[in-house]
Amino acid sequence: MYSFKKCFSTAMSVSILLATLSANAFPVSAGQTLLDAGFESGLDGFGARAAESVERVNTKAYEGSYSLLVSNRGNAWNGAAASLGSDWKAGETYAFSCAVYQASGETVDMKLSLQYNDGSGDNWVQIAEGPVSSDKWTILSNDKYMIPAGAASCVLYVETAESLCDFYVDSIYSEIPSAEPPKPTFSRGDVNHDGGIDKKDVADLTGWLLTKGGDSVNLDTSDMDKDGILTAADLSLLRQFFIYPELTRTTTTTTVTTTTTTTTAPPVNNEVWPELKPGDKWYNTADVSWIPAGKKTVALSFDDGPCPNGENYGIRIQQALNKQGFHATFFYWGERIPGHESEILSAEAGGHEVANHTWNHPDNYNHYDAAGVLSQYTRVKDKLNDILGVKRDYLLRLPYLNNSTTISSTLPVPFPNCGINTADYEPGHTAQQTISTIQQAAQNGSLNGKVVLMHEVYEETAKAVESLAPWLAQNGYVVCTVSEMFKYNGKDMYAGRTYDSCF
Repeated sequence: MYSFKKCFSTAMSVSILLATLSANAFPVSAGQTLLDAGFESGLDGFGARAAESVERVNTKAYEGSYSLLVSNRGNAWNGAAASLGSDWKAGETYAFSCAVYQASGETVDMKLSLQYNDGSGDNWVQIAEGPVSSDKWTILSNDKYMIPAGAASCVLYVETAESLCDFYVDSIYSEIPSAEPPKPTFSRGDVNHDGGIDKKDVADLTGWLLTKGGDSVNLDTSDMDKDGILTAADLSLLRQFFIYPELTRTTTTTTVTTTTTTTTAPPVNNEVWPELKPGDKWYNTADVSWIPAGKKTVALSFDDGPCPNGENYGIRIQQALNKQGFHATFFYWGERIPGHESEILSAEAGGHEVANHTWNHPDNYNHYDAAGVLSQYTRVKDKLNDILGVKRDYLLRLPYLNNSTTISSTLPVPFPNCGINTADYEPGHTAQQTISTIQQAAQNGSLNGKVVLMHEVYEETAKAVESLAPWLAQNGYVVCTVSEMFKYNGKDMYAGRTYDSCF
């Protein structure tokens, strides 16, 4: 792509008929803003690099109401561009950032770039670059970029690495950094800046995601995937980084103000998640540091969500468990997920285990061939990964608990089954019947270590959990996810096998 640009340097220089960004438009003083292009009242000096279309639109914006839409792109270097004026000087350092958005359906590598002439010809360098997920605003930034010595005729522009997709750009910003004393350094994952990465960081980020507030969370070290926002994906990466530090690359420290181009992020899930085969030991990333020693544990699990008719029973169940600091496993029915993504995100943020219940809950799943078995699992897996912004596998609850040799020899995950069946799906089943089933098992000693089968789609089940959660806490039980229960009790799970209990 670099040589391609070289071939067209003359044509490009002629085609960039753009306003120069200067002190006339953006007042200059040390440490102050040079450029703040939000496109609320115009193009702010930006236009097309070549024959692509750059238009101001109010259909998408990072801040305010407007952004620039770049479309009809024939080359990856086509994008919104503006000539930098005399306020930006060769050999000096500036901060740059911009917000970008694309909806191609795939992750696209994008760049905030600089074109300049050094007397011998045009050159192109990247100020900041990074992956941009589909349908999510992402910040490209570098707070200490030095314009190359001898650079003249500088042009700031936004481009893609390879994709020719349409994209939006907003909030293009540059300033002269003020001289500041050295700032303390904190490692990625040190959410609360206390100098270490521990369960307090996990708890602080969890609390922030649930309440969207708090002073103990710092974006620079909490944004584990470096996409500019805090989501359940960051919490998932933090948990994995805390529990399995030996499986992550060595990370550099990062200052309170970070840059996209100079900070090394910990690997994303697909870089450490193993490719399992049936019979392999499950890669259990559960954090059990929150469970006191010597506790009795039970894994409440809920099938068939999200609720198909707009009910909030699943959220009620989550909230009842959250009040006690408990976790559960939710097996999601794929066809029911669209429109209920917030419930999945809420479960992940609350420390619950998101799991798979096939795409359309087929009656005869145990008669499917290998391709059909895998498709039913993979469609849900891909959907959950897209929502959570991760790449991993998920425990599977088999529809109607029906297994087969084909299923066991095809899928790379364990199958939590049914140690105790509450029968909450039976017509006329009441909350009290579910409560009695669980309480009797607790009292006769058969509840400890069991996987309990429940369904989040019934109001009576939500009522039962609202009563059971405090009762179980008072009677010495910890309600945890399936993976947490096995991890806490020192037991392994294996892909392709069913489990009623961890004992």
